[in-house]
This record gives sequence, C-alpha cells and structure tokens, in this order.
Amino acid sequence: MIGKVYHNLAAGLLSSKGRVGQLWRFALLFGGVGLVSLVPSSCGWFVGCVSLGLMMQLVGLLFSKHPGWFLFVPVVGVLGWYFPVGLRLCDQIAIYELMLWGMLGIFVRSLRRGQVPLVTRLAEAVHGSPLRLDVQRYTVGLTWAWCAFFILALLAPLILWLCAMRGDLWRLPLEGGTLLAALVCFAVEMIVRRLVIRNYNHSTLKQNFMAGRAVFMRKDLK
Repeated sequence: MIGKVYHNLAAGLLSSKGRVGQLWRFALLFGGVGLVSLVPSSCGWFVGCVSLGLMMQLVGLLFSKHPGWFLFVPVVGVLGWYFPVGLRLCDQIAIYELMLWGMLGIFVRSLRRGQVPLVTRLAEAVHGSPLRLDVQRYTVGLTWAWCAFFILALLAPLILWLCAMRGDLWRLPLEGGTLLAALVCFAVEMIVRRLVIRNYNHSTLKQNFMAGRAVFMRKDLK
C-alpha cells in the first residue's frame, strides 16, 4: 500500500515537473518570437532584441536536449547582433513555413486510409459518432479544402514575390495576411455549413473551440 502511494506521488511529481518544463519551453519560444518579430527596426533596442530573441528560441527548441547543443546559442546570438535584418527575415520565414507544414501534415495524415479525417473527428467530438451521412461527406470535403488552403498559404509568399509589382507585397502572408485569410475562411464556412446541412443542430463557436482543444491535445484519440 505504501509502495503504491509512493509510486503515485512520484508519478505526479514527475508529471508536474514535466508540465513546468513545457511551460518554460513555450515561454522561451513565444517570447523569443515576439522579441524578434514585434520590435520595430527603427527602435534603438532592435539589434539586442533580435539577438536575445533568437537565443531564446534556440534554447526553447533545445530544451531537455544534450548540453553540447547549447554551444550554438551564443553563435546564433552573435549572428543576430551583426545581421539582425537578415536573421529576422529568415526567422519569420522559417516559423511561417514550419507552422503551415505542421498543420498541413496533420490534415493530410488524417486523410490516409484507415484514418478519420480531422474535421470529421472534430464534428464527432461535438455531435458524437456516427455522424449523419451528409454531415460526414461535408466534413471529409472540408478537410480536403483546408489542405488546399495550407498548400496555397505555403506558396503565397513565393507567388507574390514572383508576380507582385510592389517589392514588399510578398511579406503580407508572413505579417498576418494568412491568419486573417484563415479567420475569414472559418467565418464563411460557418455560414456555408448552415446552408448546405439543413435540419441539424449545428455547433456553436464555443463547442468548436472545445472540440478543437480536445482533438489537437489528443484527449480523444486512440
């Protein structure tokens, strides 16, 4: 009995330490991204913020890795100090592409044979399983549509750079344009959903959020 209690306490303590470590990691990553991306280049602290932000991001990425990797942290800091504009641009592009590739990968993997499409899984988290046949078809199609959106978003900076007349227009997706487009698509889809799927108890925005949290945090995945 005492051994079981000790085991449970130790497991809880380890999981608590793990959560604290994850919080520190996210704080370093997002704090570093904020320092690099949000400080204007005209600010007197710009160079220092870029250098510090890049080091924070690298520490967050290397969290719990072999200590030898941390030798790259001061190297990145020095590069950020001497080449702040170029490193800032590279950082923004890398974060943008990695985030979109990650989202695209999640949606595409859910469309493989034997898997449940991601939007179908979200709908089942709200309405239960099995879904009505027309709802199931709609969610599969919507999963494909979001895959197409992420592919276009990945290519958008390159397309704008090749085709746009203005030199800086290609930065628009990196500076919030893609996020705005995603929010507009989400709002339009909520309207289209109600026009296409009739006589159905559609989910609220809060239910959509809770379902997304459950699925993306893998609380309902087997």
